[in-house]
Amino acid sequence: MQNMGVRNSGFSWETKLARRTALIRRNSVREFLKFAGQPGIISFAGGLPAPEVFPLEEIQIATEAALRNYGAKALQYGQSEGIPELRALIAEPFREIGVRPENILITSGAQQALDILGRVLLNEGDRVLVENPTYLSALSVWRPLGVQFAGIKSDDTGLLVSEVCQSEGAKLLYTIPNFQNPGGTTLSLERREALAAYAVKQDLVVVEDDPYRELRYEGEELPTLLHLSGNIKGPIVHVGTFSKVLAPGFRLGWIIASEELIDRLVSARQAMDLHTGTFNQYVALELISAGVLERQVPKIRRLYRAKRDAMLSALTQSMPAPVKWTRPKGGMFFLASLPYGKNARGFARCALDAGVAVVPGEEFHVTGGENTFRLNFSHPNTEEIHEGIRKLAPIAAGFC
Repeated sequence: MQNMGVRNSGFSWETKLARRTALIRRNSVREFLKFAGQPGIISFAGGLPAPEVFPLEEIQIATEAALRNYGAKALQYGQSEGIPELRALIAEPFREIGVRPENILITSGAQQALDILGRVLLNEGDRVLVENPTYLSALSVWRPLGVQFAGIKSDDTGLLVSEVCQSEGAKLLYTIPNFQNPGGTTLSLERREALAAYAVKQDLVVVEDDPYRELRYEGEELPTLLHLSGNIKGPIVHVGTFSKVLAPGFRLGWIIASEELIDRLVSARQAMDLHTGTFNQYVALELISAGVLERQVPKIRRLYRAKRDAMLSALTQSMPAPVKWTRPKGGMFFLASLPYGKNARGFARCALDAGVAVVPGEEFHVTGGENTFRLNFSHPNTEEIHEGIRKLAPIAAGFC
């Protein structure tokens, strides 16, 4: 009998892909995490919260409470903007500048917030200012839109606002003012005030990404750029998340912006996934209402402060003199650098062979950064931190 099966026609998806896929790159952090999870590997690679701080018992109680208090409502389709009760809680710290629940859009993590903002605000060819280095996934999510990134230099007190003021033709600035990823730097109060004033005066859209705000281990809390602008109807957009203080598995983030922009963002969101998971929102609502978040933040700060100090001590004791690193006052990361001209990607491969995972820093940069690598201290324990840095030191010496 003749074989009626379908023969291989040589079909290739390459000819069917959208042109913008040529601008999509694999995330090197996610790639290194594939190896970081293997047995025997000490991982400084990912930006993972410490699993020991997840409030497991409280989440179980909140889960039962969400079902008991809201029943089928917690399992049903919900509003695209997010459940009103959770939006009201997020709006509360910003009420003095006019923020109401109507100014809040709940998203599936802060990453989706950046995705939606890009879809609504950015055209091909738009000039976007970013810190150099900056959050890798912000570059990844906006690059396929065909934007032109321009890197703004930064130092120990954050991005150089003077360079922002000298940049012409920019449509949007993206910044992480608190304990920046990957640099760990914090924008000073003086620069925040100058940036907020400039954005309002020049109608420069500023996306203030603030995932690490609660993770401060020293110094005074600084006001958000949105607070300093004094007006929710202005050009500053605030992005936040519960991933670092409750659990990233909830996938709960938010955008705070003028109602005019929120309306457009909701329309774009409805074309993506309709709304963030209703049940997760109600569980988070129960946790916050029960005071769990207020109790969690001090616990996380104590633990991460000890881990940060352990890594700082290990770096100081073990690393060869030519290696430099930032000194974060909070957050989850150090950014280290080999001498100029050295290749941190090769260093990271050698480190992995020795059982330690780090992330090369080049992809966090718009330009440069080939000699840099990022170290996460929130996920490993203090013993792993000391052992991992001891293993990295002789490898770094070979690259100096």
